[in-house]
Amino acid sequence: MRLTFLLFFLLVLAGSAAAQRVLLFEKLTDSRSERLYEGEMLRFKMKGDNFWQEGPIRQMRPDIQALVINDRFIMTDEIAVIDQGNTVFAAAGYGLMTFGAGWSFWALAGNATDGDPTTRYENRDLMVTLTSVGTGYLLTRLLGKKRFKTGKYKRLRVVDTSF
Repeated sequence: MRLTFLLFFLLVLAGSAAAQRVLLFEKLTDSRSERLYEGEMLRFKMKGDNFWQEGPIRQMRPDIQALVINDRFIMTDEIAVIDQGNTVFAAAGYGLMTFGAGWSFWALAGNATDGDPTTRYENRDLMVTLTSVGTGYLLTRLLGKKRFKTGKYKRLRVVDTSF
């Protein structure tokens, strides 16, 4: 009796499971593709727009190649750029900027509190700070974001993986 109830319960759960739909980021030269699932956040720009839109993917429609985001249908061929977040270079850049600011802070604090007239904040302290902060800023601006730009060799595709 318990076994039949358990089997019936598992059958009902398996039958009520929704189909698995996936948004694929495909590149012509790469056999692997990145994936996004329903419920995940998506930050993107539409073709012809200069502003970013963001929202959770409510539904994916593989029959018409569309996403439902913020209660609107977004066709996958109308998306120009997808922001995929920060890279490791962004973390390294913020670390370098923090190091440079800390270097100057502790050099100035040591100069003000040690009471030794021979120690002072020198040009090399300033150069370490400026080099570190400048390099960190350039890293975050140039290499800090990962973006997927659709075009001739890259595309977005909604796939239904249920059998």
